[in-house]
Amino acid sequence: MSDIDRLQISANISKLMAETMKISAETSKIQAEQKYYPAVAFGAIVVSALGVAAAIIVKLL
Repeated sequence: MSDIDRLQISANISKLMAETMKISAETSKIQAEQKYYPAVAFGAIVVSALGVAAAIIVKLL
């Protein structure tokens, strides 16, 4: 195996390590977003319900 072959293998390994780290970071971001998604959805429902209740109260007054 020549030095050029070793350098190519080393470059490929470095590239694969960088891609793996990128995918890991993206996975962590997605998992963090999924953790808070139910709270955001529930908050939107609550705000909508409060808006409807306020509209009904204004109509009645």
